[in-house]
Amino acid sequence: MYIISESDDYEKLSCLFNENGLEIDAGIRRPHNVVKCWECRDITSNKLIGGASLEIRSGYFVVADVAVDIDYRKEKIGTQLMSIMEDEIIKQGGSEAWLVGKVPEFYIKIGWEIVDRDQAPNISKCFTCDKFGTECFAEVMRKTLVKA
Repeated sequence: MYIISESDDYEKLSCLFNENGLEIDAGIRRPHNVVKCWECRDITSNKLIGGASLEIRSGYFVVADVAVDIDYRKEKIGTQLMSIMEDEIIKQGGSEAWLVGKVPEFYIKIGWEIVDRDQAPNISKCFTCDKFGTECFAEVMRKTLVKA
């Protein structure tokens, strides 16, 4: 069992993100454009097993980081974190969200669509990285959000 809650501890979350393959430095301070963060903890051990952060970049809501510990990836934690972030965007008046995802298949399953890089707003430093499209094959993705 696990519990997801809001978190102000971006430093710890950044370590989780880094350990799970996201290109983020471990132990960094919370970026100024972070809207909210969430953490997921194992109820029994209190181990940090998942996390997410939502940012505003260039005026757009961006799913900045989502990671789940490899031992818990079949528990639908990532799907729950995404749903929470999408609900938060709607709550804050947003109608779409963006991300650059290394696992596009996951996002497609939950309703996201791939967008050509040149059709996307400037929401990621990936767009200026030499590895983008050559060594790194992350996809630019968007989801139109509908208020429930």
